[in-house]
Amino acid sequence: MRSPTGGSVLRTKRPDQPGRDGRRSPKGPPPSRRAQPSPRGKPPTAPPRGKKPTGPIATGPPPIGIVPGHELLYGRNAVAEALQGRRQPRRLFIAEGVKEDERLRAIIRHAAEIELDIDRPPRMMLDDVTRGANHQGVALEASEYEYLDFDEAIHAPGTVLVLDHLQDPQNFGTLLRAAEAAGVAGVIIPQDRAVAVTPAVVNASAGAVEHLAVALVPNLARGLDTLKRAGWWIVGLDSGPGSVDLYRTDVPTPVALVVGAEGSGIGQNVRGRCDILVSLPLRGQVASLNAATAGAIALFELLRREDTTASALGE
Repeated sequence: MRSPTGGSVLRTKRPDQPGRDGRRSPKGPPPSRRAQPSPRGKPPTAPPRGKKPTGPIATGPPPIGIVPGHELLYGRNAVAEALQGRRQPRRLFIAEGVKEDERLRAIIRHAAEIELDIDRPPRMMLDDVTRGANHQGVALEASEYEYLDFDEAIHAPGTVLVLDHLQDPQNFGTLLRAAEAAGVAGVIIPQDRAVAVTPAVVNASAGAVEHLAVALVPNLARGLDTLKRAGWWIVGLDSGPGSVDLYRTDVPTPVALVVGAEGSGIGQNVRGRCDILVSLPLRGQVASLNAATAGAIALFELLRREDTTASALGE
């Protein structure tokens, strides 16, 4: 049929007009699929726009749980050294799909030798439990770090490292790594207001702290008094007033080297216990070094002197 304007007209059927099958169409628009009842008779509901559905929709292995008295170490060097230290290992975690190098294969072989359980969780699970740390695809559940008694930490001959309230785990771990490499007899740290040996510190030390004798003392100044009575010379590494150039000073042995905190340095109470205050000569534009770098340089200078003395005595 043509319209008065010459265009064509599409014929439509009235809602109440019978169809070809003789039945009338229901009045109003046909119900949409979203409004149709579900097989159980309840209309489906969608979450409000902008909100994610809740409920147990994720599947997969259970999260990693650490039993009381244990902690999770991470990083290949840290785990490898912890397996050879004083801790009691419980479980080894190797992330799925991780690329194995010789270090990791050695860890797996060691775990097999001591019949240690090995789990292979998704890498994202290790990311979560280590809070995004660089775990390198491996972690170890083991007993907490075992500190030694003060007497045990100073039992062996040699230099003792005393840390006056260090706060930064990275500096602490780096200095512990240098201390172990230099062969210190022990490490003394205060019980309060200082960083402890945490998994982050173990990783920063590349696992070296697992082979060190570390002791906690409630009062650092009194600990220094005990060292003095036992024959140690207390040498403070400090660039403040009264310090002398380490390389131009004869330092008697054995030495208890005191390294202060970042920024504040050695506290006044501890400083007053020092027999000598030494500093490192700085020739460049930088006015200071961080605690880990300065402490490592001083430790190896003291080691050099110990070796020179031993050679002169024919030891």
